[in-house]
Amino acid sequence: MSRSTRWLATAAAVALLCSVGATIGGQTAGAAVRARTSQQVTLTVWDQFTGPETTAVDKLYHNFTAAHPTITIRREAVQTDQMRQTVKTALASGTGPDIIFYDAGPGYAGVLANAGLLRPLDAYAATYNWNARVIPSAREGVMINGKVYGLPLQVDLIGVYYNKTLIDKAKLTVPRTVDQLISFCGQAKAKGYIPMAFSDKPGWQAFHEFSMLSNNIVGPEAMRQLLLHNKGNWNTPQMTKAIQLFFVDMQKAGCFPPHVNALGYDDANSLFYTGKALLNPTGSWLSTNIDQNVKNYQIGMMPFPAVSGGKGSFWDTGVGSAYYISSKSQHPKEAAQFLDYLISQQAVKVWVEQTGSFPPVKFDTRAAHVSPLFRSILNVLQSGINGKTQFGYNIDVLAPAPFNTAMQNGFQAILAGSESAQQETSQLQTAWQQGKKG
Repeated sequence: MSRSTRWLATAAAVALLCSVGATIGGQTAGAAVRARTSQQVTLTVWDQFTGPETTAVDKLYHNFTAAHPTITIRREAVQTDQMRQTVKTALASGTGPDIIFYDAGPGYAGVLANAGLLRPLDAYAATYNWNARVIPSAREGVMINGKVYGLPLQVDLIGVYYNKTLIDKAKLTVPRTVDQLISFCGQAKAKGYIPMAFSDKPGWQAFHEFSMLSNNIVGPEAMRQLLLHNKGNWNTPQMTKAIQLFFVDMQKAGCFPPHVNALGYDDANSLFYTGKALLNPTGSWLSTNIDQNVKNYQIGMMPFPAVSGGKGSFWDTGVGSAYYISSKSQHPKEAAQFLDYLISQQAVKVWVEQTGSFPPVKFDTRAAHVSPLFRSILNVLQSGINGKTQFGYNIDVLAPAPFNTAMQNGFQAILAGSESAQQETSQLQTAWQQGKKG
């Protein structure tokens, strides 16, 4: 699932049992007879692909079992909320899935790993050379206590979409610095546009805005040290500045729609789709919806504008979800073989073209049949794999749960005018320390 996860709108908590079961291999009679001469292995896989992409996922799983006739995949597609409620109990029982496709980060997979329910994959990562094939920041996103626990499938690129057609028509210039952005807001508003389609209901959206501003101010390496090695502090003038600029100064400049705490994510996106808003600060998971809903405008995507005195303008990335192997699985070797197939070139082409995913592995984007916007995002991610682009970090997928709660409540309070940026950074540091102890 894409990391609008990250606390995205809840779906009905109903598990969708897919009709792939033991027949997903689709073997001929002869192949089945030959398979019985070897040990037959069944892997139970829980994933969160419950939308239109489920057909493509069935295809991928089928392709694997067709090439490995001694392995059968029993697939269960589970709604995200249902997965979060049941996966820990299922894994602990010893009768749960061999493999799960689950949210990355300390608050999700980290909880399972710390409970001893997930298998470290360092040996398999070495066997299959995952370290050389997967974006470094994505590898870090599935590391817990210094060990590799997952194979990241979906990585998100967070930045700002812009409507080039309308910006050009209005004789405006795409802003590249925050100073230019604040001026842009005034100019766009004077011409009848909403400058930026930012919303903060239910509150996870603000995580990304803070990630972009703070990475641009302190730089990706300092953010990496803070998030991954607990070296640094959230209660600093730099973090206060990041919060002040976006949640106070930009709101005063009229950059946002009115009543952002009451505006939902889908409603804000609609403002952008329809040309009422010129900018939309969010992630790559929205690109497919933009392609579907925006037909008459040319849309681009850029990193958030640079801050004066900061370190630059960086794309931020984070792992949305990853595949993990249960510590109680009786077939870890076959499970790892399946995971490796899922990031093969053959499989990546299906993920990209048929599910709208952005796998964090090397891939020839020229061979992909995708939109110009989608391809531009793929190219940015590939430049990171090739070492040509330094990525910042999406904070919430690497932060403990108390910290994310402090972000959600605090940023909404600042937008409502009941809390200051300085108060928030103090609360963030307290929540960080609490989460690290827990």
